[in-house]
Amino acid sequence: MQNARTIGGAAGHALPWPQSTGPADRLSLRPSTLTDHDFLLTLFAESRPELVLLPEAVRTQLTRLQFDSQLSQYRRTAPDAIDWILAVDHYGRAEPVGRCYLRQGLQEHRLLDLAIRCRWRRHGLASDVLARLCAGAAEAGGPLRLTVWQANYDALRLYRRHGFVADDAESDRDGHVSELAGYVRQRWSAGGGR
Repeated sequence: MQNARTIGGAAGHALPWPQSTGPADRLSLRPSTLTDHDFLLTLFAESRPELVLLPEAVRTQLTRLQFDSQLSQYRRTAPDAIDWILAVDHYGRAEPVGRCYLRQGLQEHRLLDLAIRCRWRRHGLASDVLARLCAGAAEAGGPLRLTVWQANYDALRLYRRHGFVADDAESDRDGHVSELAGYVRQRWSAGGGR
């Protein structure tokens, strides 16, 4: 399967960023490189506030172990996905503010990870990225799927605002949507809840 070289559109087609105000107007992206490792590790650590109570040495080791495990899983299960670095033009410099790890397949688009640095949250960045991803999935004619930690209420609200619903593609015989060890499957499609 061919993965697009741009975020959002069908393979090979770029979509313009939606119009907005504030930092989202200055949002850019680029594929991650090896030099982004420390930034991505820091971003990963910020996304795990439950680890803050651990002693620093344990927290650092556990964060690195979980980060490496997640990255290995992404590379193994979605080798054609692209890890995009989101950056905001901040005083004339492109400051990395987040990541969007995306696989754009022929049948569906799958958002593996969307994370924004703490200090850049609540500026509409994730919302703008999701709007672009949904537009890309609509253009490609398929759904956008993701999994989210069941206790990540901010993310669940964000996804709900963008029209994501529980993904029943893998429901059991009784119609209950299965969960993956605390994660909830979500789906967006141009037709809504189908």
